[in-house]
Amino acid sequence: HNAHELCDAALHLIKHPDATVEKLVEFIPGPDFPTGGIIIDSRDSIIESYRTGRGGFRVRAKWQTEDLGRGGYQIVITEIPFQVQKSRLIEKIAELLIARKLPLLEDIRDESAEDIRVVLVPKTRSVDPTILMESMFKLTELESRFPLNMNVLSMGRIPRVMALNEVLKEWLDHRREVLQRRSRFRLAAIDRRLEILGGLLIAYLNIDEVIRIIREEDEPKPVMMARWDLTDIQVEAILNMRLRALRKLEEFEIRKEFDELTKEKSEIEALLASDDKQWQTVAWEIGEVKKKFAKATVCHCLSSEASNA
Repeated sequence: HNAHELCDAALHLIKHPDATVEKLVEFIPGPDFPTGGIIIDSRDSIIESYRTGRGGFRVRAKWQTEDLGRGGYQIVITEIPFQVQKSRLIEKIAELLIARKLPLLEDIRDESAEDIRVVLVPKTRSVDPTILMESMFKLTELESRFPLNMNVLSMGRIPRVMALNEVLKEWLDHRREVLQRRSRFRLAAIDRRLEILGGLLIAYLNIDEVIRIIREEDEPKPVMMARWDLTDIQVEAILNMRLRALRKLEEFEIRKEFDELTKEKSEIEALLASDDKQWQTVAWEIGEVKKKFAKATVCHCLSSEASNA
């Protein structure tokens, strides 16, 4: 599927949690297969597949006619269905030609370079190209069906076939859980760092006494813990520093980092306490993903009833 379209649908679902499959199909008209092609299913058929979580999409090769002058023409195929091997496709068509099962087709040529260009030569110039291609779609993989089975591990544990809106909700809930876990992890790291900074700040303010205890006491750790009510982690941080570094500690830098982390801690705590802020953050992250992908459609839905004809 088109990542840009998925992001649009997810962002809409955040604002409108009760959005229906019909509404989401306005953002996701169908899959965009990397090899291109044309989805010929009707919009109702596509919606039904997304509503039930099971179904499929009929994909046809993209073709056009080239005028050769004097009433002659040839058909050029520029896109083929997803997961169809071009070499095998041409081989199959050649076999059908030899078996005389394609009476309207004279020859097939592969003129592909970087882009696909498969040329079909009609038997005569009077052959209707549409009728010729209908026979090709019926007998070859120029038309194929790609199955859809949206079987999802609900909450990461329970397998279940879901509709499009349910799949997106599962993904959004997962993104929110990732945000919460990441925030809690960062919060724990901040708490550890603030604890150490608090000890270093006390050490800086009492530098001479700290140096004296380290030099004179056989067991400086319990003495320092009792003297300034420090924790084990704080004293370890002080003792693990070289005395020269301890002398160079600057109160301004310690307080600056302490204040910045305290502010960040407050913001994270506010985020974890607010459902609205969490969804705003998830929406922002999805928006950043959306910016990385241009709005480009590869596989088109194209039929008289198609969703984005």
